[in-house]
Amino acid sequence: MSATLRFDNIGKVFPGVRALDGVSFDVNVGQVHGLMGENGAGKSTLLKILGGEYQPDSGRVMIDGNEVRFTSAASSIAAGIAVIHQELQYVPDLTV
Repeated sequence: MSATLRFDNIGKVFPGVRALDGVSFDVNVGQVHGLMGENGAGKSTLLKILGGEYQPDSGRVMIDGNEVRFTSAASSIAAGIAVIHQELQYVPDLTV
């Protein structure tokens, strides 16, 4: 079975920091996936690439075997992607 969503050899570099280096990750329909890692491991960076906030410096993001490049949250939402960010400052007036 081919992956519905595939990160293939994703790389992302910020000034002085290699945030992602050759990350590959598949997500398949009908399965629950967990993305875990230490602080600074690149989890949020990977999801920001999926959500269109960042662009990968290398590698490919694929949906149903087709390469995609999201340039905004609107473009990822149009493809059926919804990213819920963990940073609470996005809704400072709400309590947990």
